[in-house]
Amino acid sequence: MRPANVFLSGLGCWLPPAYPASEAVASGLYDATAYAESKLRGVRVAGSESPPEMAVCAARTALDRSPGGAAAIGTVLHCSAFYQGPELWSPAAYIMRELGITGAGGTEIRNGCNSMLSGLQLAAALLSHQPASRPDILLSTADNFNSPLINRWDVGSMGVVGADAASSVVVSPVAGFASVDAVVSRVYPEFEGMARGDEPLFPPTGSAGRRIDPVARAQQFNERVREIGGMSVPEGIAKACSETAFAALDEAGVEAGDLRWVLVPNGDEATTRNCMMEPLGLDVSRSQWEFGCGIGHASSNDQFIALDHLLRSGQLDAGDHVLIFGGAPGWSAMAVILTITEVPRWARGSTGHEVLATSPGGGAH
Repeated sequence: MRPANVFLSGLGCWLPPAYPASEAVASGLYDATAYAESKLRGVRVAGSESPPEMAVCAARTALDRSPGGAAAIGTVLHCSAFYQGPELWSPAAYIMRELGITGAGGTEIRNGCNSMLSGLQLAAALLSHQPASRPDILLSTADNFNSPLINRWDVGSMGVVGADAASSVVVSPVAGFASVDAVVSRVYPEFEGMARGDEPLFPPTGSAGRRIDPVARAQQFNERVREIGGMSVPEGIAKACSETAFAALDEAGVEAGDLRWVLVPNGDEATTRNCMMEPLGLDVSRSQWEFGCGIGHASSNDQFIALDHLLRSGQLDAGDHVLIFGGAPGWSAMAVILTITEVPRWARGSTGHEVLATSPGGGAH
Protein backbone atom coordinates (compact mmCIF):
# COMPACT_ATOMS: atom_id res chain seq x y z
CA MET A 1 0.00 0.00 0.00
CA ARG A 2 1.27 3.45 -0.93
CA PRO A 3 -1.19 5.74 0.84
CA ALA A 4 -1.71 9.38 -0.07
CA ASN A 5 -2.22 12.13 2.49
CA VAL A 6 -1.66 10.00 5.57
CA PHE A 7 0.26 11.70 8.36
CA LEU A 8 1.16 11.13 12.00
CA SER A 9 0.07 14.30 13.79
CA GLY A 10 0.38 13.25 17.44
CA LEU A 11 2.43 10.76 19.46
CA GLY A 12 2.46 9.85 23.13
CA CYS A 13 3.99 7.15 25.33
CA TRP A 14 3.57 5.90 28.89
CA LEU A 15 6.53 4.10 30.45
CA PRO A 16 6.89 2.73 33.98
CA PRO A 17 10.33 2.68 35.64
CA ALA A 18 12.92 0.12 34.57
CA TYR A 19 13.64 -2.96 36.66
CA PRO A 20 17.41 -3.62 36.37
CA ALA A 21 18.15 -6.84 34.52
CA SER A 22 21.08 -7.49 36.84
CA GLU A 23 18.71 -7.54 39.81
CA ALA A 24 16.46 -9.96 37.97
CA VAL A 25 19.43 -12.30 37.49
CA ALA A 26 20.41 -12.00 41.15
CA SER A 27 16.83 -12.79 42.16
CA GLY A 28 16.71 -15.87 39.95
CA LEU A 29 14.10 -14.38 37.62
CA TYR A 30 16.29 -14.02 34.54
CA ASP A 31 18.73 -16.57 33.16
CA ALA A 32 22.34 -15.43 33.57
CA THR A 33 23.41 -16.74 30.16
CA ALA A 34 20.50 -15.00 28.44
CA TYR A 35 21.39 -11.81 30.31
CA ALA A 36 25.00 -11.94 29.10
CA GLU A 37 23.98 -12.62 25.50
CA SER A 38 21.15 -10.10 25.28
CA LYS A 39 23.01 -7.21 26.98
CA LEU A 40 19.67 -6.19 28.43
CA ARG A 41 20.03 -3.34 30.95
CA GLY A 42 16.51 -3.04 32.27
CA VAL A 43 12.88 -3.93 31.67
CA ARG A 44 9.93 -1.59 32.08
CA VAL A 45 7.67 -3.15 34.69
CA ALA A 46 4.33 -1.66 35.68
CA GLY A 47 2.40 -2.48 38.83
CA SER A 48 -1.30 -3.22 38.84
CA GLU A 49 -2.12 -0.63 36.17
CA SER A 50 -4.45 -2.03 33.54
CA PRO A 51 -3.44 -1.73 29.89
CA PRO A 52 -6.50 0.40 28.99
CA GLU A 53 -5.64 2.87 31.78
CA MET A 54 -2.06 3.01 30.51
CA ALA A 55 -3.34 3.54 26.95
CA VAL A 56 -5.53 6.43 28.06
CA CYS A 57 -2.47 8.22 29.45
CA ALA A 58 -0.51 7.76 26.24
CA ALA A 59 -3.51 8.82 24.16
CA ARG A 60 -3.98 12.01 26.16
CA THR A 61 -0.43 13.00 25.32
CA ALA A 62 -0.90 12.14 21.64
CA LEU A 63 -4.12 14.16 21.49
CA ASP A 64 -2.51 17.12 23.26
CA ARG A 65 0.24 17.07 20.63
CA SER A 66 -2.20 16.83 17.70
CA PRO A 67 -3.75 20.06 16.35
CA GLY A 68 -7.28 18.63 16.14
CA GLY A 69 -7.30 17.05 19.61
CA ALA A 70 -10.06 14.72 20.73
CA ALA A 71 -12.74 16.68 18.86
CA ALA A 72 -11.23 15.62 15.51
CA ILE A 73 -11.25 11.86 16.20
CA GLY A 74 -13.68 9.87 14.03
CA THR A 75 -12.38 6.38 14.83
CA VAL A 76 -10.48 4.82 17.72
CA LEU A 77 -8.45 1.64 17.16
CA HIS A 78 -7.06 0.04 20.32
CA CYS A 79 -4.31 -2.47 19.59
CA SER A 80 -3.26 -5.24 21.97
CA ALA A 81 -1.28 -8.45 22.27
CA PHE A 82 -2.10 -9.68 25.79
CA TYR A 83 -5.08 -9.59 28.14
CA GLN A 84 -6.66 -6.15 28.48
CA GLY A 85 -9.24 -6.72 31.23
CA PRO A 86 -12.51 -8.62 31.56
CA GLU A 87 -13.19 -10.97 28.67
CA LEU A 88 -16.21 -10.20 26.46
CA TRP A 89 -15.62 -6.49 27.11
CA SER A 90 -14.48 -3.56 24.94
CA PRO A 91 -11.27 -1.78 25.97
CA ALA A 92 -11.68 0.56 22.98
CA ALA A 93 -15.01 1.80 24.34
CA TYR A 94 -13.46 2.28 27.80
CA ILE A 95 -10.67 4.37 26.29
CA MET A 96 -13.16 6.46 24.33
CA ARG A 97 -15.24 7.12 27.44
CA GLU A 98 -12.19 8.12 29.46
CA LEU A 99 -11.04 10.49 26.72
CA GLY A 100 -14.49 11.99 26.19
CA ILE A 101 -14.66 10.82 22.56
CA THR A 102 -18.28 10.42 21.47
CA GLY A 103 -19.97 10.11 18.10
CA ALA A 104 -17.05 8.05 16.75
CA GLY A 105 -16.43 4.44 15.83
CA GLY A 106 -14.01 2.16 17.57
CA THR A 107 -12.76 -1.40 17.87
CA GLU A 108 -9.91 -3.56 19.19
CA ILE A 109 -7.20 -5.04 16.97
CA ARG A 110 -5.20 -8.09 18.00
CA ASN A 111 -2.30 -9.15 15.84
CA GLY A 112 0.33 -9.90 18.46
CA CYS A 113 3.29 -7.55 18.44
CA ASN A 114 2.20 -6.21 15.05
CA SER A 115 -1.10 -4.95 16.43
CA MET A 116 -0.13 -1.28 16.29
CA LEU A 117 1.24 -1.57 12.75
CA SER A 118 -1.94 -3.39 11.72
CA GLY A 119 -3.85 -0.49 13.23
CA LEU A 120 -1.79 1.94 11.19
CA GLN A 121 -2.48 -0.04 8.02
CA LEU A 122 -6.21 -0.05 8.72
CA ALA A 123 -6.16 3.65 9.60
CA ALA A 124 -4.45 4.47 6.31
CA ALA A 125 -7.21 2.65 4.44
CA LEU A 126 -10.04 4.22 6.48
CA LEU A 127 -8.74 7.77 6.62
CA SER A 128 -10.31 9.03 3.39
CA HIS A 129 -13.70 7.74 4.57
CA GLN A 130 -13.82 9.66 7.85
CA PRO A 131 -16.48 12.38 8.27
CA ALA A 132 -15.25 15.87 7.42
CA SER A 133 -15.98 17.06 10.95
CA ARG A 134 -13.94 14.19 12.46
CA PRO A 135 -11.11 13.44 10.01
CA ASP A 136 -8.53 11.91 12.37
CA ILE A 137 -8.02 8.37 13.69
CA LEU A 138 -6.59 7.58 17.13
CA LEU A 139 -4.45 4.47 17.60
CA SER A 140 -3.52 3.21 21.06
CA THR A 141 -1.73 0.15 22.36
CA ALA A 142 -0.77 -1.13 25.81
CA ASP A 143 0.19 -4.35 27.53
CA ASN A 144 1.02 -5.37 31.10
CA PHE A 145 2.69 -8.76 31.50
CA ASN A 146 2.25 -9.00 35.26
CA SER A 147 0.31 -12.26 35.10
CA PRO A 148 0.63 -15.73 36.65
CA LEU A 149 -0.12 -17.13 33.20
CA ILE A 150 3.18 -16.00 31.67
CA ASN A 151 6.80 -15.49 32.71
CA ARG A 152 7.87 -12.13 31.31
CA TRP A 153 11.53 -13.11 31.73
CA ASP A 154 11.22 -16.00 29.26
CA VAL A 155 8.89 -15.04 26.42
CA GLY A 156 11.29 -15.51 23.52
CA SER A 157 14.64 -16.84 22.35
CA MET A 158 17.94 -15.06 22.97
CA GLY A 159 16.81 -13.48 26.21
CA VAL A 160 13.78 -11.57 24.92
CA VAL A 161 11.86 -10.23 27.92
CA GLY A 162 8.31 -8.88 28.01
CA ALA A 163 7.99 -5.23 29.06
CA ASP A 164 5.01 -3.07 30.05
CA ALA A 165 4.23 0.17 28.22
CA ALA A 166 1.64 2.13 26.27
CA SER A 167 1.81 4.33 23.21
CA SER A 168 -0.58 6.20 20.96
CA VAL A 169 -0.56 8.03 17.64
CA VAL A 170 -3.03 10.29 15.86
CA VAL A 171 -3.34 9.68 12.12
CA SER A 172 -4.49 12.68 10.07
CA PRO A 173 -5.29 13.31 6.38
CA VAL A 174 -4.25 16.96 6.61
CA ALA A 175 -0.72 17.30 8.01
CA GLY A 176 1.63 15.98 10.65
CA PHE A 177 5.24 15.54 11.69
CA ALA A 178 5.64 12.44 9.50
CA SER A 179 4.06 11.15 6.31
CA VAL A 180 3.24 7.47 5.88
CA ASP A 181 4.74 6.64 2.49
CA ALA A 182 4.28 2.87 2.37
CA VAL A 183 2.75 0.03 4.36
CA VAL A 184 3.44 -3.61 3.48
CA SER A 185 1.91 -6.54 5.37
CA ARG A 186 2.65 -10.18 4.66
CA VAL A 187 1.80 -13.42 6.43
CA TYR A 188 3.97 -16.53 6.09
CA PRO A 189 1.56 -19.23 7.31
CA GLU A 190 4.14 -22.00 6.94
CA PHE A 191 5.55 -20.70 10.25
CA GLU A 192 2.17 -20.55 12.02
CA GLY A 193 3.03 -23.51 14.23
CA MET A 194 5.96 -21.68 15.85
CA ALA A 195 3.57 -19.90 18.21
CA ARG A 196 1.25 -22.89 18.68
CA GLY A 197 3.57 -25.82 19.31
CA ASP A 198 1.63 -28.76 20.70
CA GLU A 199 -1.08 -26.59 22.27
CA PRO A 200 -4.64 -27.75 21.60
CA LEU A 201 -6.87 -25.25 19.83
CA PHE A 202 -9.59 -25.75 22.43
CA PRO A 203 -10.12 -24.92 25.19
CA PRO A 204 -8.11 -21.66 25.09
CA THR A 205 -4.92 -21.68 27.14
CA GLY A 206 -5.91 -18.94 29.57
CA SER A 207 -9.42 -20.19 30.25
CA ALA A 208 -8.03 -23.65 30.96
CA GLY A 209 -5.52 -22.22 33.44
CA ARG A 210 -2.52 -23.48 31.47
CA ARG A 211 0.66 -21.42 31.53
CA ILE A 212 1.57 -19.61 28.31
CA ASP A 213 5.05 -20.73 27.25
CA PRO A 214 6.07 -19.28 23.86
CA VAL A 215 9.60 -20.69 24.12
CA ALA A 216 8.39 -24.27 24.64
CA ARG A 217 5.96 -23.93 21.74
CA ALA A 218 8.73 -22.75 19.40
CA GLN A 219 10.96 -25.62 20.54
CA GLN A 220 8.17 -28.14 19.85
CA PHE A 221 7.74 -26.71 16.36
CA ASN A 222 11.47 -26.75 15.66
CA GLU A 223 11.73 -30.38 16.72
CA ARG A 224 9.14 -31.33 14.09
CA VAL A 225 10.09 -28.91 11.33
CA ARG A 226 13.78 -28.80 10.45
CA GLU A 227 13.48 -26.75 7.29
CA ILE A 228 10.93 -25.03 5.07
CA GLY A 229 11.55 -24.36 1.41
CA GLY A 230 15.13 -25.56 1.65
CA MET A 231 15.96 -23.21 4.52
CA SER A 232 16.19 -23.66 8.25
CA VAL A 233 13.44 -22.00 10.28
CA PRO A 234 15.67 -19.10 11.43
CA GLU A 235 16.81 -18.54 7.84
CA GLY A 236 13.21 -18.56 6.64
CA ILE A 237 12.13 -16.04 9.24
CA ALA A 238 15.09 -13.79 8.40
CA LYS A 239 14.17 -13.94 4.71
CA ALA A 240 10.54 -13.07 5.52
CA CYS A 241 11.69 -10.03 7.50
CA SER A 242 14.10 -8.66 4.91
CA GLU A 243 11.91 -9.22 1.86
CA THR A 244 8.99 -7.45 3.55
CA ALA A 245 11.24 -4.51 4.39
CA PHE A 246 12.53 -4.32 0.82
CA ALA A 247 8.97 -4.46 -0.52
CA ALA A 248 8.09 -1.41 1.57
CA LEU A 249 11.19 0.44 0.38
CA ASP A 250 10.28 -0.33 -3.24
CA GLU A 251 6.72 0.81 -2.65
CA ALA A 252 7.92 4.12 -1.22
CA GLY A 253 10.69 4.61 -3.78
CA VAL A 254 13.33 4.83 -1.06
CA GLU A 255 16.76 3.21 -1.10
CA ALA A 256 17.98 1.33 1.99
CA GLY A 257 21.01 3.59 2.17
CA ASP A 258 18.72 6.62 2.43
CA LEU A 259 17.23 5.41 5.73
CA ARG A 260 18.18 7.49 8.76
CA TRP A 261 16.85 4.92 11.22
CA VAL A 262 15.44 1.40 11.24
CA LEU A 263 13.09 0.67 14.14
CA VAL A 264 12.48 -3.00 14.97
CA PRO A 265 11.12 -4.96 17.96
CA ASN A 266 13.41 -4.83 20.99
CA GLY A 267 15.46 -8.00 21.17
CA ASP A 268 19.00 -9.24 20.91
CA GLU A 269 21.65 -7.70 18.66
CA ALA A 270 22.19 -10.86 16.58
CA THR A 271 18.54 -11.04 15.51
CA THR A 272 18.45 -7.33 14.68
CA ARG A 273 21.61 -7.67 12.64
CA ASN A 274 20.80 -10.95 10.84
CA CYS A 275 17.12 -10.36 10.10
CA MET A 276 17.21 -6.69 9.15
CA MET A 277 20.39 -4.61 9.26
CA GLU A 278 22.79 -6.85 7.30
CA PRO A 279 20.28 -7.53 4.48
CA LEU A 280 19.75 -3.75 4.24
CA GLY A 281 23.49 -3.18 4.18
CA LEU A 282 23.31 -1.02 7.30
CA ASP A 283 25.19 -1.09 10.59
CA VAL A 284 23.32 -2.04 13.76
CA SER A 285 24.04 1.47 15.03
CA ARG A 286 21.36 2.70 12.58
CA SER A 287 18.79 0.74 14.58
CA GLN A 288 17.55 1.51 18.06
CA TRP A 289 18.82 -1.80 19.43
CA GLU A 290 20.95 -0.20 22.15
CA PHE A 291 18.11 2.07 23.28
CA GLY A 292 15.77 -0.92 23.39
CA CYS A 293 18.11 -2.70 25.82
CA GLY A 294 16.76 -0.38 28.50
CA ILE A 295 13.12 -1.04 27.61
CA GLY A 296 12.58 -4.75 26.97
CA HIS A 297 10.14 -6.04 24.36
CA ALA A 298 6.99 -4.00 24.98
CA SER A 299 4.80 -5.90 22.47
CA SER A 300 3.56 -3.49 19.76
CA ASN A 301 4.92 -0.39 21.53
CA ASP A 302 8.63 -0.77 20.77
CA GLN A 303 8.90 1.15 17.51
CA PHE A 304 6.70 4.03 18.65
CA ILE A 305 8.60 4.43 21.92
CA ALA A 306 11.79 4.60 19.84
CA LEU A 307 10.25 7.13 17.44
CA ASP A 308 9.22 9.35 20.36
CA HIS A 309 12.74 9.07 21.79
CA LEU A 310 14.40 9.98 18.49
CA LEU A 311 12.21 13.04 18.03
CA ARG A 312 12.66 14.34 21.56
CA SER A 313 16.41 13.71 21.57
CA GLY A 314 16.99 15.64 18.33
CA GLN A 315 18.00 12.62 16.25
CA LEU A 316 15.48 13.22 13.45
CA ASP A 317 15.21 16.08 10.99
CA ALA A 318 12.79 17.05 8.24
CA GLY A 319 13.35 14.86 5.20
CA ASP A 320 14.65 11.85 7.13
CA HIS A 321 13.32 8.43 6.14
CA VAL A 322 12.50 5.85 8.83
CA LEU A 323 11.73 2.17 8.35
CA ILE A 324 9.49 0.62 10.99
CA PHE A 325 9.44 -3.17 10.97
CA GLY A 326 7.45 -5.60 13.09
CA GLY A 327 7.09 -9.34 13.38
CA ALA A 328 4.37 -11.36 15.12
CA PRO A 329 2.95 -14.88 15.31
CA GLY A 330 1.49 -15.99 12.03
CA TRP A 331 4.28 -15.43 10.88
CA SER A 332 3.20 -11.83 10.33
CA ALA A 333 5.74 -9.38 8.91
CA MET A 334 4.96 -5.68 8.51
CA ALA A 335 7.01 -2.74 7.27
CA VAL A 336 6.19 0.97 7.20
CA ILE A 337 8.18 3.80 5.61
CA LEU A 338 7.87 7.22 7.23
CA THR A 339 9.29 10.53 6.06
CA ILE A 340 9.73 13.20 8.72
CA THR A 341 8.03 16.36 7.45
CA GLU A 342 8.99 18.56 10.38
CA VAL A 343 10.32 18.37 13.91
CA PRO A 344 7.14 18.87 15.94
CA ARG A 345 6.88 21.77 18.37
CA TRP A 346 6.64 19.43 21.36
CA ALA A 347 10.02 17.88 20.45
CA ARG A 348 11.91 21.11 19.84
CA GLY A 349 14.30 21.96 22.63
CA SER A 350 13.51 18.71 24.43
CA THR A 351 16.31 17.19 26.49
CA GLY A 352 15.27 13.73 25.37
CA HIS A 353 15.04 12.64 29.03
CA GLU A 354 11.86 10.77 29.66
CA VAL A 355 9.44 11.59 32.42
CA LEU A 356 8.57 8.35 34.16
CA ALA A 357 4.92 7.73 34.91
CA THR A 358 4.38 6.33 38.39
CA SER A 359 0.70 5.55 37.76
CA PRO A 360 -1.80 6.07 34.94
CA GLY A 361 -3.23 8.95 36.90
CA GLY A 362 0.19 10.56 36.95
CA GLY A 363 0.38 11.15 33.21
CA ALA A 364 2.77 10.29 30.42
CA HIS A 365 5.84 11.71 28.78
